[in-house]
Amino acid sequence: MTSIPYYEQHAARLAGQYESLAFEDVHAGLLDALPAPGGTVLDVGAGSGRDAAWFAANGYDVVAVDPSDAMLAQARRLHPSDRIHWLSDSLPDLAKVRRLGLNFDLILLSAVWMHIPPADRERSLRKLATLLAPKGRIAISLRLGAPDTERAMHEVSLLELSALAQRFGLRMVRTSDSQDRLGRADVSWTNVVLGLPDDGLGALPLLRHLILVDEKASTYKIALLRVIARIADTASGLARYESESVVLPLGLVSLFWLRMYKPLIENQLPQMPASRLGTGPGFVTDNFHALRSVTTVELGIGSMFAGDTARHLHRSLSEISQVIRDMPAKYLRWPSSDRPIFEITRRRQMSTPQQLRIDDAFLWSFGDFRVPLEVWQALTHYNVWIEPVLVAEWVRLIEAYSGNRVPDVRMLAHRLLAWADPVRDTSFARAAVERIRAEGKPVYCVWTGARLRDEYDVDHCFPFSAWPCGDAWNLMPSARNINIQKSNRLVTQAALERASDWITAWWADAFLGQGEAQRQRFFLEAAQTLPLLVASPGTADIIDAMKMHRIRLSKDQGLRPWEPGEVGNRKRMTTSELAFPDGSAVKELPVNR
Repeated sequence: MTSIPYYEQHAARLAGQYESLAFEDVHAGLLDALPAPGGTVLDVGAGSGRDAAWFAANGYDVVAVDPSDAMLAQARRLHPSDRIHWLSDSLPDLAKVRRLGLNFDLILLSAVWMHIPPADRERSLRKLATLLAPKGRIAISLRLGAPDTERAMHEVSLLELSALAQRFGLRMVRTSDSQDRLGRADVSWTNVVLGLPDDGLGALPLLRHLILVDEKASTYKIALLRVIARIADTASGLARYESESVVLPLGLVSLFWLRMYKPLIENQLPQMPASRLGTGPGFVTDNFHALRSVTTVELGIGSMFAGDTARHLHRSLSEISQVIRDMPAKYLRWPSSDRPIFEITRRRQMSTPQQLRIDDAFLWSFGDFRVPLEVWQALTHYNVWIEPVLVAEWVRLIEAYSGNRVPDVRMLAHRLLAWADPVRDTSFARAAVERIRAEGKPVYCVWTGARLRDEYDVDHCFPFSAWPCGDAWNLMPSARNINIQKSNRLVTQAALERASDWITAWWADAFLGQGEAQRQRFFLEAAQTLPLLVASPGTADIIDAMKMHRIRLSKDQGLRPWEPGEVGNRKRMTTSELAFPDGSAVKELPVNR
């Protein structure tokens, strides 16, 4: 559904027409089916923003999309709100919405379905189903009457929509009929509410089968599933979205594989039955062993290697990618089928550079790893349940393979399988605070705007206990009493919005003005962990992505919200007022995506 010229040409008049109707009148039959306030709403075809504004005013987080730039401009002007995130996007792909990594409690298509060509409707509804949270609802209004061809309309019917819904596990929760609120005698409406039990697309039952039932000749299958789950949880920013799948850099899959297996192999825990121990895992080569001195946390985005270490790392990742393609990816198959679930395309290995930086260009150079969209969605939103099951099964296999040869193997395996998150070390950010002070400049609490005194903390914006991320963008200076109040709670959307200028100023002083290498690493880390929607992000894009990720953490982890108790009087700054120590303005940094 691309932008329709009629709406571009008559946006102001149409906005006035839509605003003349109250949400409660247009959607009277939907009011008792709405999720509780605090839920997440996707408004597809948001028009003037009337409905998005109602949801925002009633405590919902809203993503409002429309293909018409002119209508979006009207909506932004009429309904400015910190709780509404406006996007230029459209069905059947909703490419930008999918990049956010969110599931929605309600998806609203008010006077939209008739604009979707019949050939695109199956694909559109499938896409909507993948974006719906468990027990979520899709509300669609069907325009009955002669289509207005000037507005690119098509005929619709309840029978057609019902048949499409059944294909994707959507059930008809309710239907109701209503007259046209604008008084058009030849137009009436049927309002449909669809519901989604479980994840709706069979991904969770499939994963349960693969983890607990599928035959395994080694730990490889479990390892690959856990690798993808960890990427979905901590590095989804590097994913590329296609219509039916998500594409990951094969080098990233291989890197996470290396990080998971390294401590297990170095501690001689068996990864296959005793009958196969003579051969050993195919990826454990001389290159793998040559990396023994490299710690797992060093194998992260932005790390630099040179000489023999760079060469061994490059070759080991290439060898791992081949093993993944030829073994677990080949034999993880759809039930009752010989068709692999995951598709891999390997690229010819390039020569190792003198200075090897682990960045997205390097990781994509190994090839592509395709994950079906419904599997990716399940791993993204249910990892809290999925990963413990994967770890428990991996431990069970190791225990079975070891027999009685390894003492306390269960406890040891659990300890070694703990993901090697970055150490909760804020010392480099604290050093930045002291350096800024030594230069005679003040440092402010990002949450209140108060100037920091001797008693201060540097802690994570998003609670480390729930989402371990030690990236520079996530480290914030604050007054100690404020940080104690915050503890392990999740900052509210409004507080994050108020703090955005102070956060941006802190980044400029602490990290972005300290040389090109540090600036590149700052943006590379953000591109890996946050849902950035642009190829060359700036600090404003990172703030926007943080807001989106905050919604995801709130939904998936159920964290308690936190609002700062005090707000200082420090003047909010515009981007044009922010500058590096040398006086240059904050600029965008290109990132290869």
